[in-house]
Amino acid sequence: MNTVDQRIDRIYIIGMADVDLNLIRTFVLLYETRSVTRTAELLFITQPSVSHSLRRLRRQFNDDLFIRSSDGLAPTVLAASMYPQLHQALEVIDETVSGVGQFDAETSDRTFRICATDLGEISLLPGVLAALETRAPGCAVQVTPLDFASAAEELRQGRADAVICTPRIDAPDLRRDPLFREGYLGLCALGHPRIGVEPGLDDFLAERHIVVDAAAGHVDADQALARMGRRRDIAVRVPHFAVLPELVAQTRHLAVVPSRVAELFTRSSPVRTFALPVEIPNVEVSLFTVRRALPSPGVDWLRELIADVLQAPAADRTS
Repeated sequence: MNTVDQRIDRIYIIGMADVDLNLIRTFVLLYETRSVTRTAELLFITQPSVSHSLRRLRRQFNDDLFIRSSDGLAPTVLAASMYPQLHQALEVIDETVSGVGQFDAETSDRTFRICATDLGEISLLPGVLAALETRAPGCAVQVTPLDFASAAEELRQGRADAVICTPRIDAPDLRRDPLFREGYLGLCALGHPRIGVEPGLDDFLAERHIVVDAAAGHVDADQALARMGRRRDIAVRVPHFAVLPELVAQTRHLAVVPSRVAELFTRSSPVRTFALPVEIPNVEVSLFTVRRALPSPGVDWLRELIADVLQAPAADRTS
C-alpha cells in the first residue's frame, strides 16, 4: 500500500464525526473552483473565512491539500485522491437532508445532466427524451458537449450524471454499461461522379475528406489506415457531426460516419452511403456513471432508463 492510500485510510479511520461538515464542503468547492474567492462567493462567506477553513483542513489531514499555481489552486496528490469520495459523501448528505434520498420519477423535477457528442444528441437523445417524458414528466435534461479528455472528471465533479460515448474510459471509480455496437459507412454527395457503392482503397484515398475533431472519440478509420501506412487527404476539420450532411452534399468531399447516424443523414440530406474499402472493427457505445459508496437513487434510475431505451439484446453485446 502506498503512502497516499495509507493516509486516506487514516482519514476514514478518524471518521467523519471528527471533521466539520462545513470544512468538507469548503474542501470540495476549493477543489472544483481552484479559487478562494469563488469558493467564498458560493458559500456566502468572506475570503478570510475560507482561508481559515483551509488552514484547519491542512492541520486535520496533515497535508497542504492545495498549492498556488499560475492556474489557481492546484490540488496535491492526497487532495485529488480524497475528492471523489468526499464529493459523493457530501452529495448523499445534501440529497438526504433535502428530502430526495428516494427518487420518485412521477413527482421529481430534477434536472439530469448528460454528456454526449452531437452525434448522440441526433441519434440517441430522442429516444431517451421520449421515455423520460412518459416516465418522469417533471424532470428536465441538460446536455453538455462531450470532450473525451475531461469526461471522467465531469462525472467525478458532478457536472455530469451520465456520459454516453464510444471510447472506453478505463477508471476504477467509473461504472461502464455497454449499450450497443455499430460499424462505419462512407458518406458522399448523392450525385458523386467517382465514388460507387464499393470503391477501392485507392479511389477512396484519391478524394479529399471531411473529418470530425478527435474530441468526439471517432478516430477508428484513421487508426485503421495508419496501421496500413496510409492516410486520408483532409480538406476540412469540423467540431461536430451535425454539419457533415450539408458539407458533403455541397462538395465532392467524403466522410466516415457511424452506421446509425448515416441512416438519419441520408433521409435528411441529398447524400448516400457507401461501403468502406478498409476494415474497421465495430465500436461499442457505452454509458458511464460514477461508482458510489452509497446509492444515488436519481442517477441509478437514469442509468436504468438509458439502458432500457438504448441497450441492445445481450446476444448483440460484449461484456
